[in-house]
Amino acid sequence: MPQSYNAIVIGAGVMGASIAFHLAERGLKPAILERKVTASGATGYSSGLVRMHYDLAAESELTFKSYQQYFSQWKERVGGECGFQQTGFLQIAKREHEAKLRGNVINQQKIGINTSVISAEEAKRLFPDLSTNHFDYAAYEPDSGYADATLTTNSFIESAKRNGATLIQNCEVTAIRAAGGKVIGVDTTQGSFDAPIVVNAAGAWAKHVASLASIEVPLETWTHDVAFLHRPPSLGRIPACIDDIINCYFRPEGGALILAAGEDESLRGEAPDEEDQTPTPTFVEKLIDQMAQRIPKIEQSGLHSIHVGRDGITPDQRAIYSGTDLGGFYLACGLSGTGFKTSPAAGASLVELILDGTPKTVDISPFRFSRFAEGKLIKEFGYGNIWK
Repeated sequence: MPQSYNAIVIGAGVMGASIAFHLAERGLKPAILERKVTASGATGYSSGLVRMHYDLAAESELTFKSYQQYFSQWKERVGGECGFQQTGFLQIAKREHEAKLRGNVINQQKIGINTSVISAEEAKRLFPDLSTNHFDYAAYEPDSGYADATLTTNSFIESAKRNGATLIQNCEVTAIRAAGGKVIGVDTTQGSFDAPIVVNAAGAWAKHVASLASIEVPLETWTHDVAFLHRPPSLGRIPACIDDIINCYFRPEGGALILAAGEDESLRGEAPDEEDQTPTPTFVEKLIDQMAQRIPKIEQSGLHSIHVGRDGITPDQRAIYSGTDLGGFYLACGLSGTGFKTSPAAGASLVELILDGTPKTVDISPFRFSRFAEGKLIKEFGYGNIWK
């Protein structure tokens, strides 16, 4: 006989964990079904940036609420640890995008974000080891930084469990059952489970999971290489940074390493469970060359390690937070590599949509699933596509 729950969340990455946390906080007893173990997909390989600079207001608001209401007061709000480190964040844009950079900062200030446009000279004073020859201005967020995605996920899940949630690992969903146009439960490798609410937060597997409900979600996999470099002993303070001039992002990783990755050459269309986790052949050499343009001392560095993560990406490289035509079946997927920093507020907003009919934390209607059928893809990329 199937076990019954108030809701089922498919996927125990950071987004599924956030959704389960918020469902349990509202008094529901959800089951979190994970095909492997917690944070074993994209979350476990997340770069963990906590920053608020986006060219889409809804994304900036999601990240701001996530920082303001969660990351900056994690123990009080959630419990446990998230590993947040305040390093400051720089968004460096090409000179021809200065007007867009300034416009985005103005919009973010209206939301309440502590951000400003600073000159290259000011950036050099803040971070003396950065080369500032290639830009005139940057957006700077002094409050931002990075956190630990696995700690964040586990904290959400442990809090959810304290409020009555159940985590079932090594449990792959094999069918989604429906009756009368509504979801009624799922079948898995560990048996059947009934619930009137099912949330697909399955990351790179979300397209497959949706197909079990006869729903076609326009997702492909996106595979991303990330390097950990030894920090040169003489290197001073550096921020978390997205640098559109050198097509890289980077941040400190504790006191001994630097996390860095390129924003191009990521692979598309691999199987979600493809076992080959080797980086693209030119990744390390190209990354070092790019990074040395911004941090010349990186030439004194060396490679510590590489990891390769895989997520689901949508045609407009924006997430899906939405209901579907199947009653009770919801999507929280297609995060396109940006899900971690939005996960607290996105989870809260989706749960409000599920339980109240309208999200109150942040208006997530721009991320509706129907935008693809409507031909209304989000096209706000102010500095070019995020991922090439």
